[in-house]
Amino acid sequence: MKAVKVYNNNAVGAVYPDGREAVAIGSGIGFHKKPGDVVDEKKIEKIYYIQDDLQTKFLQLLKDARPEALRAAEEILDYARQCGLELKNQLILSLTDHISFALERKEQGIELPYLMLSETRMLYRKEYEIARWALRRVEELCGAALPEYEAGYIALQLASSSMNRETAYNTLKLVGGALDIIKDTYGVELDPDQIDTMRLTTHLKFLSQRIFSQVQWDDGGVEGLYQLLIRKHRKNRECIHRLRDYIQETFHYTLNPQEEVYLLVHLSKLFNKS
Repeated sequence: MKAVKVYNNNAVGAVYPDGREAVAIGSGIGFHKKPGDVVDEKKIEKIYYIQDDLQTKFLQLLKDARPEALRAAEEILDYARQCGLELKNQLILSLTDHISFALERKEQGIELPYLMLSETRMLYRKEYEIARWALRRVEELCGAALPEYEAGYIALQLASSSMNRETAYNTLKLVGGALDIIKDTYGVELDPDQIDTMRLTTHLKFLSQRIFSQVQWDDGGVEGLYQLLIRKHRKNRECIHRLRDYIQETFHYTLNPQEEVYLLVHLSKLFNKS
């Protein structure tokens, strides 16, 4: 394998004798190397065979990104997969880019808070815990403690990689908006670690995924239960109407009676006072 381009001490573009091109990553693999030199294969820790549509982006990223950011991104991706997430290889691009930019902002004293941190923590709990591990690993590898809110950005990237990015964002938007309506209507804060809050959040997540995949439930035979649940709390009627209007106006979807009943079941569990 011969080097065709040296990006930094830890990354080189290389070509195999059969003509295959790759990017080899490893500590010191590019040190004192120049195009045409033989690559020391014993130093290879990772090797990427980049598809044509990603090659330009990846090579530009290697040119500009910090080597330690790339190493952190690789370890985060590996750890997330070990935790059971099915992630696309392209995630290495956005993770490396985000970590590099976050480190740069940290050095310059620039704060860029993630405004949907609490919603992301509730909706994507597994991804958020992995993201918190990621922050610790970034600190160990890069020598900088990033703010806690960066876990929100990383968690959303993990969630977006395992589903359509637009769907992930819209799911977060619907759940966050619905929770804001619920908290405002009942005049309460919701404990994200309370089991009923977790169930409500999970239900909203599944509801949003049905909405965005355009899958509806059968709406038969729930009128009696609907009326019963409406009377469970004096704020239930107001809240379900506000939720119905929000989803209709924002996402152009009309909740059917069964979907409203399931929401009312969760609201009644949280607020079971008359």
